[in-house]
Amino acid sequence: MSEEKMGLKPEFSDPESYRGRVPFVEYNHMEITKVSPDESEIRLRVNPDARNLMGQVHGGLICSLADTVTGITARADGRKYVTESATVHFLSNVSEGTVIARGVMIRRGRKTVLTRGIVEDENGRLLADVTISMFCITA
Repeated sequence: MSEEKMGLKPEFSDPESYRGRVPFVEYNHMEITKVSPDESEIRLRVNPDARNLMGQVHGGLICSLADTVTGITARADGRKYVTESATVHFLSNVSEGTVIARGVMIRRGRKTVLTRGIVEDENGRLLADVTISMFCITA
């Protein structure tokens, strides 16, 4: 079944459609690699701008990766969402390589969604586990 028949708008279902439209993503060197209402993905090559004073990926950037990728997953249904709450569990960190964030849909309700952000290094080591609820601001 095509994405349009499933109710998905092409502008929210293709990683390329985000390129140049979300300055925050571009500014933070995030690369959207997969968009789906069930699971989306962002990759980030660790660079000096991403590191904290200890030389590791800044916790705020890890949170931003999780928030961004879960927002993309929520928004893949063609509606607009804002973050309502987030619980972050930092488990590890890296100072180089690629960080991969996946947004997984847990439950999609009429007005709210519950998502999980999984942030890992390129070897699959879990860096953060994040639960985010989002509120739909469009019908």
